[in-house]
Order: sequence, then structure tokens, then C-alpha cells
Amino acid sequence: MRIRALVLAVALVALPAIGHADSVDDLRASLEKKRAALKETEERILEFQKQVQEKRRTAQTLKGQIELISDSIEELTLALKKTTAQIDATDTEVAQVEEDIAQKEKEIERQKVLLGQYIRQLQELDMQSTVSIFLKYTTLSDAITESTTVEQLQERSHTAIVSIQKIKEDLLIKKQELTDFKQTLDGLRKRQEGQRSTLKTQEDSKERVLTLTNAEEAQYQSQLEQAKQDAKAAESAISVLDSKIREQLRSQGVGNLPSIGVLDWPIEPIYGVSCPFHCGGYPYAYLIGPHTGTDIPSPVGTPIKAPTDGYVARTHDSGGRGYSYIMLIHGDNISTVYGHVSGFAVSEGKRVTRGTVIGYTGGAAGSRGAGLSTGPHLHFEVRKNNVPVNAQGYLKGR
Repeated sequence: MRIRALVLAVALVALPAIGHADSVDDLRASLEKKRAALKETEERILEFQKQVQEKRRTAQTLKGQIELISDSIEELTLALKKTTAQIDATDTEVAQVEEDIAQKEKEIERQKVLLGQYIRQLQELDMQSTVSIFLKYTTLSDAITESTTVEQLQERSHTAIVSIQKIKEDLLIKKQELTDFKQTLDGLRKRQEGQRSTLKTQEDSKERVLTLTNAEEAQYQSQLEQAKQDAKAAESAISVLDSKIREQLRSQGVGNLPSIGVLDWPIEPIYGVSCPFHCGGYPYAYLIGPHTGTDIPSPVGTPIKAPTDGYVARTHDSGGRGYSYIMLIHGDNISTVYGHVSGFAVSEGKRVTRGTVIGYTGGAAGSRGAGLSTGPHLHFEVRKNNVPVNAQGYLKGR
């Protein structure tokens, strides 16, 4: 009996933990390096933006416009590099979580093996009561040995069950983390694709502008003057249309348009915002005044979606390189304007609902509908009581 009890006691020793420290440490070290690279890129972007801010005061000459486009290409390139760094870091995050999941699954199997051993050993002891164990032996020492073994087996079986349950809970959390990281990764790769497309368009724009020579400076100045007149005409038309259309709707028995709620972004801000409301260094401020919208860089041809329900008040097609735009009016005395568009998907006098595609972005220098623009983007403007206001006060957080 002493030998049997001793064997059972020895069997209570836990199985060794599965070693995976090296692989996890390697992943963590790799992640730290990639996070450092991402931080370095972000710092470069901030420094570049400070430098550009100082010289983006005017674009009064052909040379000045070329410099603006070159700066924009550099800025887009840095933003693309940042996205690539984010993808690298997130890839490593995914690998690290996958490694954690694999190790937790192995640990569950290890705990199950232990639990199986404990249960089999308890079955061998027939789960005898404490009294019967003491009656089996002629000496108190033998009885205590087997009784202690049973209690230890029961305690360790319970511990193994609790451990398995805890690891399974952790495993569910890790699997959700993995799903989240993979969704983030998909979004980053989509953004990267859009940024590459935007960068290519901007590089093509520079090539088009470079085909002009300094001898054609007079032609460029003429284009600037025409753009100035287009901008003034658009502002005048928008101001008149807002009150005029609302009056027409009231005469048709439509008292108030639906409340706007929180506005959706009309396009995904894959590069963020390049020039917010009244941004400093707006290159055409000397021509048309402060910047009245929110500029969102995007590939030419990106679908523009209505940020809330509305009514199409104007779809102005310049028919060439002049300023083309769409205007919607909404409830709460709000109207929205979408500038530098390259195409239209709605017509005037139609109602649109949130998410409806109304047109397509443009803005590549010298392209159809671009007007005063040095790069592909959407000029998004929000007006309250017919006065331009900061759109980011109405948009969903990003």
C-alpha cells in the first residue's frame, strides 16, 4: 500500500510548461522596431508640414504652382510611407496574437492531459470515503498517505478545470483581437491602394504642368484670372440658390427638410485633411479669400456620397478645366458644396438620401472641373444660414 500511495503522489507533479518565450520575444522586438519606424515617419511628416506651411502662401506664378505640386507629391509620399509602416506594424501584431492563440490552445490541451490523469487516478482509488480509507490500513501513517493523495487529486482536478475555463476565456478575447487587427489591416491596405492612386495622379499632374514653359507665363496668369472669376461666380450662385430653392420648396408645401444629424464623410479621408477650414498657407487666399471648405485628398473618380438626406440644388459643370461643383441643401438651414468634381451622378431638383452617390472627385491640376486646384481632392463645404462654417464640427469623428 505504501508503494501504491507513493506512485500516486509522484504522479501529481505537473507537466512542464510549453516553451515559446523566444518566438514571442522575437515578435515583440520586431513590433517595437516597426513602431519606432512609424514614429520616425510621423515626425518627418510633421516637420515637412511646418516647412511647407511657410512657403505655401501664394501660387501667383507658374513656377510657384509647380513647387506646390512638388510639395504635394512629397507630402503624399510621406503619408503613403506612414500607411506602409502601419501595415508592417499591424502585420506583426497579427502574428503576435496568432502566436498567443496557438500557445493558449496548446496550454488547454496540456491542462486536459493533466485533468485526465487526475481523474484516472481518482478512479483507481474508487473515490473512497475518508472513513473507509482509514479502516483499510493497519497503521495510521498508511491511511493518511492515501487520504492526502485523494484530496490533492481532487484539488488539482478542480484547479485544472478552472485553468481550462480561464484560458478559454482569454482565448476568446485573443481571437476577437485577431479579428480586429485583421479588419484594421484590410482598411490600411485599402487606404494604401487609394494613396498610391492619388500619388500617381499628382505625379501625372506635375508632368502636364511641366509641359508649359515660362514663355507661357501670361497664359497661366490668364488662367488664374479666369479661375478667380469662376470662384466668385460660384459663390454668388450658391448664395442665391440657397434661399431661392428653400423658398420654392416651401411654395410646394415642403416646410422643413429633415434634420441633418451627424454628417457622414462624403469620401473616406485616406490622407486625412490636407487643408481644413480657413487653413493657414492657403495658396489662393490672395485671389478669393480664406479657404471656406475642408480639402480631402483622394484618387480622381472616387464616388462622393451624400453625407445626409438632402435636395440637389445645383450641379455645375464647367465644361472644361473651370470649377465644377455640386450643391445640396438640407434641414436645419444647412447646405453642402462639393468642389472640383470630375463627374455627376445626380441631377438638379432630385432628392437624395444619406449614402447616395452624387458625383465623383477630381482636382488634378489642369483636368476637367478642377478650377483652382494643385492636386486631386474633394473640396467639401458646409454652410449654415448661407455662411461657410467649419465642416469638421458636423462630421463624424475619424
